Amino acid sequence: MASHVPVYQLQAFPRHQADAPFYMTRLEKLVQEFKGIDKPHSHTFYLLMWISQGSGTHTIDFKTYTITPHQLYFLTPGQVHSWQLSADVQGFNLFFDAPFFQSRLGNRLYQYPFFHSHQHQPLLTVGEQHTFFGELFRFAYQEYEHDQPNRAEVFQSFVHIILESANRLYSEPWVVTETQLYDRIRQYEELLEAQFLRVRSVNDYAEQMSLTPNYLNHICKKVLGKTASQLLHERVLIEAQRLLTHTTQSVKEIGFQLGFDDPSYFVRFFKKQTGQTPADFRQ
Repeated sequence: MASHVPVYQLQAFPRHQADAPFYMTRLEKLVQEFKGIDKPHSHTFYLLMWISQGSGTHTIDFKTYTITPHQLYFLTPGQVHSWQLSADVQGFNLFFDAPFFQSRLGNRLYQYPFFHSHQHQPLLTVGEQHTFFGELFRFAYQEYEHDQPNRAEVFQSFVHIILESANRLYSEPWVVTETQLYDRIRQYEELLEAQFLRVRSVNDYAEQMSLTPNYLNHICKKVLGKTASQLLHERVLIEAQRLLTHTTQSVKEIGFQLGFDDPSYFVRFFKKQTGQTPADFRQ
């Protein structure tokens, strides 16, 4: 078992240009040049992964997805993923740091439903528009490869168009009222991401959001069919699973790191959520 899961920065990738807040490569090229990239790891940046050809599996935070052509995967900083790809896989990987996107588009990055959420699939299967998305990635890669004037600005525009186009397809099943409430869900998830290790009261999160706990629960149930407490527990559980899988820390140490003063309480919490003890899950 590895002592930790690797956390990659943009600078770790082949031929990344120094200080550039973005990076792009062909998927088949990345697999050949970066040994071990298929093993569990996380990033400090955002990731778009376009599959144009091939098959396999892609595991993101302990959920495994079947790879098919014309899929677009979305990953946020900190998520752990790995993959098994067929030999004929083709596509693109596009990476960017948050400030690169936010410099012109502000908080729009946090409003996409496929980012910053443990509640929705980090995946879009593109149907009839696969040619359009394939061309977007191809032109973005062409822009990345050639040092033309205003390269960063043009590349940023391609990233924006890809994300907005994906958002149109991804958001189609949502009704208007849910879309409006989704901003509140996203705000709650952002607070959870930053504070779940030290803040374990839904009341405290509701207060930070200027909401009553009952109304926060109402929003979570209406949009996601889950209580606010369930979302908090799920975030703690994901962290526990990451630590059990990718570190050699004992169950007791992991429990303490996650804020459980009593190791037996951590074991009961984990078993209630998963049906397994932490030791069983690790095994």
